[in-house]
Amino acid sequence: MDSRPQVVRGVQRLKGVFLEKPSTRLTLTDAAKLSGLDRPVCEIVLGALEDARFLTRGDDGRYQRRTLDLPDA
Repeated sequence: MDSRPQVVRGVQRLKGVFLEKPSTRLTLTDAAKLSGLDRPVCEIVLGALEDARFLTRGDDGRYQRRTLDLPDA
């Protein structure tokens, strides 16, 4: 079974949450539950969104939307 549609839907859900409410901060566990992705896949997706400079991960491990006023890591 091709899991790409599930991953695409999960990415869209996560991006939608962060776009709708930019102050959202999610743990990996919360993001996995919200997206419907299993934890290892969700971790890869979140990492890709970090690499794409859409998200950043705080010192507490929570992911949040990168804003223009955050310095580059």
